[in-house]
Amino acid sequence: MLHLNFRTARPLTLSIAIAATLGAPLTQACGPDFPNRLLLDRNGTLLSMPEGNFTFETSRLTPVDPQLPRWQAPPPPGPMKPMPLSPETVAIKQMRTAKTVEEADAVNGQVLSAAARQYTLGAVAFAARDPRAADYFQQVLALPDSEQGAWGLRARYSLGRLLMNDYGTPEDADTSATPPRPDPAQLRQALAAFQQVIDRVKSGSDDPDQLALSSLGQQARIHFWLGDIGRAVHLYAQQAAQGDAQGGRSLQYVASYLVDPQHFEQLKKIVADPLVQQLVTVELFARSGNLQAQDNDSSPPRSQQITQRLLTLLDAETKSGFNGSDRLAALAYRSGNYPLAASLLRHAGDSGLAWWLRAKMALRDGKLQDATAAYAKAAAAFPADESWGEQRGDNYAQETIIPDCRIAGEQAILALNRGDYLQALTLLYHSKELYWADVADVAERVLTVDELKAFVDKQVPPPSQPLKPVEPNVYNSQVLTPDIHLRELLARRLMRAGRYQEAQNYFAVPNYRAAAQQLAQQFSLAQQGSNSKLARAQAYYQAATLLREQGLELTGYEMTPDYGIYGAGYSYLGDAFDTRELTHKSWITAAEAARAAKALPPQDNRFLHYRWQAVAAAQKAADLLPPKSQAYGAVLCNAASWVIKRDAKTGRALYKRYLANGKPDAALNKFGYQCPAPDFDALTAES
Repeated sequence: MLHLNFRTARPLTLSIAIAATLGAPLTQACGPDFPNRLLLDRNGTLLSMPEGNFTFETSRLTPVDPQLPRWQAPPPPGPMKPMPLSPETVAIKQMRTAKTVEEADAVNGQVLSAAARQYTLGAVAFAARDPRAADYFQQVLALPDSEQGAWGLRARYSLGRLLMNDYGTPEDADTSATPPRPDPAQLRQALAAFQQVIDRVKSGSDDPDQLALSSLGQQARIHFWLGDIGRAVHLYAQQAAQGDAQGGRSLQYVASYLVDPQHFEQLKKIVADPLVQQLVTVELFARSGNLQAQDNDSSPPRSQQITQRLLTLLDAETKSGFNGSDRLAALAYRSGNYPLAASLLRHAGDSGLAWWLRAKMALRDGKLQDATAAYAKAAAAFPADESWGEQRGDNYAQETIIPDCRIAGEQAILALNRGDYLQALTLLYHSKELYWADVADVAERVLTVDELKAFVDKQVPPPSQPLKPVEPNVYNSQVLTPDIHLRELLARRLMRAGRYQEAQNYFAVPNYRAAAQQLAQQFSLAQQGSNSKLARAQAYYQAATLLREQGLELTGYEMTPDYGIYGAGYSYLGDAFDTRELTHKSWITAAEAARAAKALPPQDNRFLHYRWQAVAAAQKAADLLPPKSQAYGAVLCNAASWVIKRDAKTGRALYKRYLANGKPDAALNKFGYQCPAPDFDALTAES
């Protein structure tokens, strides 16, 4: 059936169009989102408190009303298959396309019930701002209840909109173009109309358009107009509690209004209301960036002045604690008011956030044992599925805050500090892809290869189904899970250690495994003294070219120095074990630092380190070749080309070696930049 589009004609927030269509999607900055890393600044990670999530927080300000419906999102669009329209739908559609009531009334609507016809005429009048709209809606309500159906509920809701002059005009639109607000008496009539909708739904009336939830929002808007902001907060909070996100978005507007210094006196009049206290706390706990965005050159910043003023007001009203004491304590902590945070925590109970804050307060006081115990209680208290959404840290790295995972990551930092490295990896791996960069740092740099192998064998199963090849620069639809990534990381560590046979068991991607087998075979052939020099030289060179072309997949580091996490697209993403630029406690012990250093390549420790390994293998090939042969010069030329743009010194050394020992060749005039392939066949023919 076609009727007024109530979902787009209801209040989103007080500053968004009442009849807005679907909003434009949020845009993101260009470029990749670099992975959030807890280990780069461990002190900052441990002592900072993330912002909460406004939508999540406001969805639980008040209990769900079991007599009201829970918000149901519309079903996703199905296949684009045309469906035949019912005669009723066709008639209503024809009427709704009319510009005037007279045109709509001329449509042959004999298939429609009286309620449907009168309501549709009212909808056409409403769209045209024809004063007869109210009469048509009243005619629907004059029918017996048994004949009204859902049209009666729609008529009551539409009458409420008429009484409040709600034609879908945004609050922040040009006031000269918006209808004037009705007088308070008429607004109270609108409140009554919306209350009838709510009462009927609570009594069991069918509500296909979820108009009871819309009516909560409309009532809240009217109360806001009438200056009863506290009542508006309660109504919007109920709307949000029923799962309707538009209630939460409206609360954003109200909360921003209340924390504005211009409205401080209004806030003082209603701050005794516990729900208002919680809303203001949530606004500052979850959206402090709104205030910070308005900071000027004042000292202290304007946002800090406002926050401290609001903290003082809230603290005065909540001496014995309230449902948001833990959030208020978090706000005090983030504001640097640690005495107030400690005071509030005494009344904050045993919530996950309260214990998380107690852990951080203990760390500030240097009480590691107390912090460890508090973290354990925090980890047990947070639901695994609680998410605070995406946030940007101080370095603008994006992080999805899932308290359960973030707390495990902070526990991992303490585990690293006490030398419990396997426990640290276990805790970090709890979040897997969320903090994959930190997982990789510990797996590559802190654990020994045998410790990592034991961890993987015990906790990281191989894929249950064979994988497809992963080709470079080709979109692959299969998803490589964190388990697969960690097994591949172990495989590369084993390859770097020369444990080629063991590595084969952990390469899950078939073409990587095949290349690893080929690399192992070539090194084996090259090192067999029973083979001819030429055969060994060819094997070394084949191994060198494999390292050059597929070294990232075969022996590369996920993090420092190669950054395979981004396909080596970036040469530096920070070294989690480099403390030179830290100005505070690193939380890295000498033992951990020694392990991290030992795990790096012993030489040529630089971005794309495997290229220098390839150069070394190529030089071994050249050692076995006749210096005056074409192959000798071509091998050295190609080796130089692999590193010359990053390492001119090595490039020059290879060129000098060629000049000193090789045979002049015009094909090598652009040594290191344009190189022919080595002609091993010519040497075979000569022999």
